[in-house]
Amino acid sequence: MDEAYCEALKTAIEFERNGEVFYRQLIEKVTDPFAKKVLEFLADEEVEHIRKIEVFNDSMLGKDWFDFEAECGMGLPERIRDLVQEKRHDAIKSVESDSNDLDIYDMALLLESKSFALYEQALEEAQDEQVETFFRFLLSEEKEHYDLLASSRRYLADPSYYFEEYGGWIFG
Repeated sequence: MDEAYCEALKTAIEFERNGEVFYRQLIEKVTDPFAKKVLEFLADEEVEHIRKIEVFNDSMLGKDWFDFEAECGMGLPERIRDLVQEKRHDAIKSVESDSNDLDIYDMALLLESKSFALYEQALEEAQDEQVETFFRFLLSEEKEHYDLLASSRRYLADPSYYFEEYGGWIFG
């Protein structure tokens, strides 16, 4: 197996594990209930990424079958929509933005940016079509996570924006 792939795989698993721990620690630090739900969602997503990486690797080693369509389906926007739909019902309540929550989201955005850069580099170095497809999937997941964090951060800073500008497409 290609050394670059093996190194990228180890790094990806480590990144995802650290991401889960990071998000779970942040949950205790944020005050807004929606911010907590977003971070819980992302921590669970990291666990799912680890599972998919491990199953993919097993398939590359001939130990198991990796169903790209089932495992790499782009269901993330729908899961995000379900998460955000809950907040829609609380839209009339005012949100007291805690600057600590915004700082925490800035750290989370940085983590997602680093994950994206890692998978982008792994994709560039990939020499196998299946490996390329898998890293494209991980890139799309990290982009969705980044977008969710960015819009959630914007919500915490200015709730009216979220429901007037951003929320329109996600609630449709």
